[in-house]
Amino acid sequence: MADLDYVIFDVETTGMKPEDGHAIVELAAQRVRGREVVDTFDTIVNPDKLVDAEVVAIHGITNDIIKREGKPLIEVIPAFMLFSENATLVAHNIKFDLSFINKHLRDLGLPPLANPLLDTLELARSKVLVASYALGYLAKHFAIPQPKAHRALADVEVTRELLFKLLDIKK
Repeated sequence: MADLDYVIFDVETTGMKPEDGHAIVELAAQRVRGREVVDTFDTIVNPDKLVDAEVVAIHGITNDIIKREGKPLIEVIPAFMLFSENATLVAHNIKFDLSFINKHLRDLGLPPLANPLLDTLELARSKVLVASYALGYLAKHFAIPQPKAHRALADVEVTRELLFKLLDIKK
């Protein structure tokens, strides 16, 4: 791990399925070398669609926040591609997060990300036996503070610490 760069990332979205038109409203990532964070990417995204109240209740990102702070997808997604260049991508349930990134890349006429992938969900399943593999449950199991669940940068920080704990397990 010392000589590899990892980009640990998380998205918050307007819903669960990019194929149904749901989109990213927040994208955060940390570039980690060894066990040190060397760069951070954190932005609100304006997907040009309204976020339903039940989704706002989950992550707290309101339509007002998006209107005020949101950057266009055409700017954010290519910037994330550059940020994650030559790194292994890491996320908890990476298929979910990557499905949104790659859908937006396709919409922009860009190729999907081809980075190596590491899923902390799958890694946890291979290393520990617990009642749930949800990020919040694993954070509690490993005594990792989780101050703002369902905000992208906070979830990235929890995922980073979870990754380190899982990598330390000899199995």
